[in-house]
Amino acid sequence: MPNMEQRHTSQSSLLLPHSPKNPLLIKMASGLPLRHPAQGFNASQQLIKSDRGSMLTMSDDNVMMKQIVGTHAPDGREVDVKPLLLLVEDILKRATLQIDSSLTTSQAHAEMEDKTYHVNFVSMLDALSYTIDRISSEIAYKALGGTDAHATTVSLFNMLTSYSWDAKLVLTLAAFALNYGEFWLLAQISSSNQLAKSMAILRQLPSIMEQSGPLKPRFDAINNLIKVTMDLARCVVEFKDLPPAYISNEVPALSTAMAHIPTAVYWTMRSVVACAAQITSLTTMGHEFSISTTDAWELSTLAHKLSNILDHLRKQLDTCYQYIDEKRNVESFQMLKNLFEMIHIDNMKVLKALIYAKDDIQPLIDGSSKKRVRSSTISSIYVMNLL
Repeated sequence: MPNMEQRHTSQSSLLLPHSPKNPLLIKMASGLPLRHPAQGFNASQQLIKSDRGSMLTMSDDNVMMKQIVGTHAPDGREVDVKPLLLLVEDILKRATLQIDSSLTTSQAHAEMEDKTYHVNFVSMLDALSYTIDRISSEIAYKALGGTDAHATTVSLFNMLTSYSWDAKLVLTLAAFALNYGEFWLLAQISSSNQLAKSMAILRQLPSIMEQSGPLKPRFDAINNLIKVTMDLARCVVEFKDLPPAYISNEVPALSTAMAHIPTAVYWTMRSVVACAAQITSLTTMGHEFSISTTDAWELSTLAHKLSNILDHLRKQLDTCYQYIDEKRNVESFQMLKNLFEMIHIDNMKVLKALIYAKDDIQPLIDGSSKKRVRSSTISSIYVMNLL
């Protein structure tokens, strides 16, 4: 990670004299010149049009996925992506003009704090923040430059080569949530906060919001794609959490799913790039660029593709859960069988195994007090078991 002095130098802006032969030129953080708005308009149009063509004409998915898998070289680092995914989900749920009141309750806020804002998560986020910023900048710059969506997605895979598949996906979603959340945060509070109002003007948000009617198909398509993207991300992370003690890659359902995970991650990240391109086009070219519903259809096509992938993975996940349940049932039965064959001083071990074998909750309810009690409560009384 560069030090503060290096970062300051790389992000400094260079302003050159204006003349007919030497027009005003501003260098971006990457050191490359920022395009004139008209150039940016054409570049973003090119990006979305090229995305449409490549998505519909790329018939050989095997060749494409061979390229993606070729970028995958994990170094063994373990990233607990669940807290980060929960944070991303919270941002994306709130990133809309219509806020669901159920999301703003103190209970929901407390749940977020319990699950994400703890020492381990903060430490992990500190280590990942640089990578998230890099992804965010890469997506935004490639969108402004009109880079093909597939090429942008491949560049992200090259950047995340050492991470696991689920980490690549969640880190990319976090980078998108960073910019998308800022977009809607400014839209939500600009009427009551002068700083937000000034920033919103720079991003053309007032004119965009004035055209919310014509832009509704676009926003609906983005929201639908974000929803299925998050559903697929949660599904991918669930596979990572399957208990290895009860299931392995030798199980057909899991091996089939693992073979499809790279494809799921690719198209999810590709969809993130598409959504980011739409927001970039809005904030750089204004609402005139986005009145057409053609691009809304494009996002809907991506959502349909992700839905098909999600349906397939969910079927495999359900099969995996059934397999795990069967293994656990066999294990429990064998444990009970062994207990019944043993000689005991009392019957507490057998009763505990029959009622509830774990110690995480009190499994019994005292009928007189209506309170939960431990299994040991019945150790000195006569018990009739009705099975």
